[in-house]
Amino acid sequence: MARKTRTERLTLSMEEKLKRRFNTLCTWKGINMSDIAHELIEKWVEENTPPGLFEQEDESVENKKS
Repeated sequence: MARKTRTERLTLSMEEKLKRRFNTLCTWKGINMSDIAHELIEKWVEENTPPGLFEQEDESVENKKS
């Protein structure tokens, strides 16, 4: 059975108009606002992480799986 990944809550501030538009578009497309935010943040992290920055962290996670 697959393990669930632990999640944490993130609170952010944005202009009311932007939030309303984001909510409207997500509702119109039938998608969850959190899913889109997660996808965008994950992509940004992948694109902006310098090589080797999280190597030790990744190795620690792999050792716990063993």
